[in-house]
Amino acid sequence: MLRVTREFGSNEKGNDKMKFVLTFTLRGGGSEVEQFEAGKRAQALLSKWQPSPAATMREWVSRCDGNGGFAVLETDNSTELLKDLTTWSSFLEFQVYPVVDIAEAMPATAAAIATRESVS
Repeated sequence: MLRVTREFGSNEKGNDKMKFVLTFTLRGGGSEVEQFEAGKRAQALLSKWQPSPAATMREWVSRCDGNGGFAVLETDNSTELLKDLTTWSSFLEFQVYPVVDIAEAMPATAAAIATRESVS
């Protein structure tokens, strides 16, 4: 089954992996019977699927309404991320956001503000 680790702040200097937050929702369309069958196919796929070894899943959670969920992952290979998401594209719609830890964001934001303020 899927390996999920909980290591925060692991993207220190020297680690080339980028962190992403991914949202997914169920793909709409089809009759109730077609949606039910698609759900069964997705469950069967999930039981055999493993994400790319190039990605590390930090969090993978489901919305309580059953209509989607969220994942936090790290990867240095966008092609492998594309492959993983395409595996699920018949069932799910995705939004993918590159993110950084807040501890890394604050100094970068401060530097950007200083740059803006240096221009008169």
